Amino acid sequence: MPTYSLTLEYDGTDFAGWQIQPSARTAMGVFKDALNAVTSETPALTAAGRTDAGAHAHGQVVGCTLERGWDPATLRKALNATLPADIAVRQAAVRSSDFDARRDAVERTYRYVIVCRDGRAPVLRRNAWTVRGPLDIDAMRSAAAHLVGRHDFAAFGSAPRTGGSTVRQVAAVSVDRNAVASDAAEPDIDAVVITVHADAFLRGMMRSFTGALVKIGQGRATPAWLGSLVDTATTRDPSVSVAPARGLHQWSVRYEPTPQELAA
Repeated sequence: MPTYSLTLEYDGTDFAGWQIQPSARTAMGVFKDALNAVTSETPALTAAGRTDAGAHAHGQVVGCTLERGWDPATLRKALNATLPADIAVRQAAVRSSDFDARRDAVERTYRYVIVCRDGRAPVLRRNAWTVRGPLDIDAMRSAAAHLVGRHDFAAFGSAPRTGGSTVRQVAAVSVDRNAVASDAAEPDIDAVVITVHADAFLRGMMRSFTGALVKIGQGRATPAWLGSLVDTATTRDPSVSVAPARGLHQWSVRYEPTPQELAA
């Protein structure tokens, strides 16, 4: 009974999140239906994380054990021939029998995309948050430094399980401006991208980080304000706004290399 890891990419706009919900279209539900259609099996699935309704994934990793062995490339192609246009399998690989996509992940990376524009941004409305710019990138970077390290982030999110710890290890936070311009003086797209690498994320943590950093970038709060929230709260802080899900992108998940990868 071989075990596989399957790396998924999906546009979360029309999904009510990852996790299966009654009477709602979810990424997990759609994927599970396709897996059953291809393999005639309904295996238990593990996933690296649970994306919010409307949030996107570029590297969601799913683990499953099948009764029948499949060539990973063949399984990937068969699933992609069955899945709808807003979700696809990017990679498939054989894993050890005890592989768990959530438990075995050692680092997760999320990105949040912000478009700075005084008006609407119709082309990016499904995958970015449009805010009135410009944003003070230096202030946002200064504030982001307070988030690096092992901290209690209760002010920014809640534990996935009742009574669970709100302590997380954030390895790095970056705030970058990416402009796509036809004229250097007037960029067509002025995007700010926030990237966070952490061992795990609380519910709403990345969107709360973004809301706080945008507040600072707009001059409505100082970096010291954000620093004062780290390690001091037991619940979400009402002064921290939560950015909309559409700009959130689950980017990648890192695992320890397999023996085969180390030998390659």
